[in-house]
Amino acid sequence: MKNLILISLFVCAAFITVSAKANLLVDPGFESNPLTTDVAVINTPNPMLPGVWGQENSTIVGAEFTVTPAQGVKMLRMENTGSYTQTFQATDVTSYAALIDSGGATVGINALFNANPKIAAALGGIGVSFFTTSTYSSLTSSISNTLTLDNAPGTWQSISVSGAIPAGTRWLLSQVYFQDSTLQGVPPDPTYYGGYVDAADLIITPEPATMVLLGIGALSLMRKRTVR
Repeated sequence: MKNLILISLFVCAAFITVSAKANLLVDPGFESNPLTTDVAVINTPNPMLPGVWGQENSTIVGAEFTVTPAQGVKMLRMENTGSYTQTFQATDVTSYAALIDSGGATVGINALFNANPKIAAALGGIGVSFFTTSTYSSLTSSISNTLTLDNAPGTWQSISVSGAIPAGTRWLLSQVYFQDSTLQGVPPDPTYYGGYVDAADLIITPEPATMVLLGIGALSLMRKRTVR
């Protein structure tokens, strides 16, 4: 009975930790921090700038054009730059090194997307790139996903992607983006309008604290069995 209680306690603690996973992005809803440029974040050949959104042609706005922020009172409006308009944030994941190098770490990124209702079918996208150091030249690989949005401004649509983190990764570069050609108004309207992003989320699974709890639980069970 004691073994059962002990195991239950550790399992419950682990589930509590999982349910409260930390979002590694700073200002995920674009509520409180000023934007910088994409060049400042990527900062080649110097170290990347962590914890700040760097954009190409974007503005933090409130509700506009019948689009209301998905959470809070602000959102990111992204506009045409000629090909793809992108916004980046770099994250130092050195504290996850042991977990990542064990081959058991997965990263997931998600954000909500919307667009000006004058756009027929905006193509939004999301991605994460992996780096072995804080410099862009150490890029090893990337994962990404896209979705063609409806033109209903009252509907925020989720785009997400997840995958294994390569061993040796120490920095992540998250990005949200729109394909610019899809931001043009419904023909014959040649005007380019804005796409919107809100409520971004970057999570590494499992979290180190969860692994520690499960490990302690396993050790306790082994000790009980040994005593028997």
